[in-house]
Amino acid sequence: MTEAIYDKLADALSMRGGAVPVLKCQKFFALLEELFTPKEAELAIKMPLSPIPAGTFAKEIVGGDPKEAKSLLETMADKGIVFTVDRDGQRFYVLMPLVPGIFEMQFMGGEVSERTKRLARLFDDYFALARDAETRHPAVSEGRTIVPFARVISAETDIPTDVTIHPYDKVSEYIAKSDYIAIGTCYCRHHGELVGNPCSKPKDVCMAFGPQAKYVAERGFAKLVSREEALKVLDRSEEAGLVHCSSNTGKYISFICNCCGCHCGIIQSMKRGVIPMGAVSSFIVMVNEDECSGCGTCIDRCQMDALSLDGAMLVRKAECCIGCGLCISVCPTEALKLELRKGAAVPPHDQRELNAAMMASLQ
Repeated sequence: MTEAIYDKLADALSMRGGAVPVLKCQKFFALLEELFTPKEAELAIKMPLSPIPAGTFAKEIVGGDPKEAKSLLETMADKGIVFTVDRDGQRFYVLMPLVPGIFEMQFMGGEVSERTKRLARLFDDYFALARDAETRHPAVSEGRTIVPFARVISAETDIPTDVTIHPYDKVSEYIAKSDYIAIGTCYCRHHGELVGNPCSKPKDVCMAFGPQAKYVAERGFAKLVSREEALKVLDRSEEAGLVHCSSNTGKYISFICNCCGCHCGIIQSMKRGVIPMGAVSSFIVMVNEDECSGCGTCIDRCQMDALSLDGAMLVRKAECCIGCGLCISVCPTEALKLELRKGAAVPPHDQRELNAAMMASLQ
């Protein structure tokens, strides 16, 4: 009976989409059993794809006591497996996808315990399996362009002032218009630390915006900060050589991950180039050979191995450059600059459009 419940839960999670596929196997079911009690799994299976109030869910779908349903949904929200958003005085609930969603919530709070260590190992085992499976995905073999859930945003100070910048390319504009901004622990680096693979880069730089920020702050996964504090986090991340990756939407963003190539799934997937979790920015780095001194300072800053030296000459691999701009700030001769990328993709307008585009590209 219990096995059947988790099998149905796997189907429910698969319908949510996301960056990591649902593969029915022993490792995945072991992960689900750690995340969901059987009672929570039963409730999750019945949740619609769109957010729903607890009372409506209990009355029209579950057929149970609204207070009991709300209590269980609140517990699941506290565990980071159900997302909540408040609209017109009502709280709505929706089951999260595995990634992005449930995985991030398990480690964003920075907790170190036997349970988080166990979860980290379970996720690690499953992600290894998923990476092996991604090369066999039909969309890959057919050579289709797959829409990712994240995108790179260039370091704004490195964008030339004479270039027209779209609003969706300016981090500062998203920060300026966000009512809620939260800072938590980088879940990728914390996950790595829990499995014995630590990272020297700063961890307290994971950012959430809008309803996502309100949710993670209310549930204790992160803390609310001011716009000024958020800008300082971005500056500190750039100084540490971290890449800004945001949700792949234009109207608003729900997160900014400040990513390292050694731990962050977004950057690693872009380097593998099979089913990337992130899209490149609207810019690409250009090299002025006459100005380049061949010092190589920029090479260590590049997370994508897009820069190398051929003798004393800097060589750029255009196909590897994601346009983050981190190399520019350390160039002593100003030989590097960002230029608009030809055919740069416009991000989907909002989460609804993004979800539809992601699902369609993987069908």
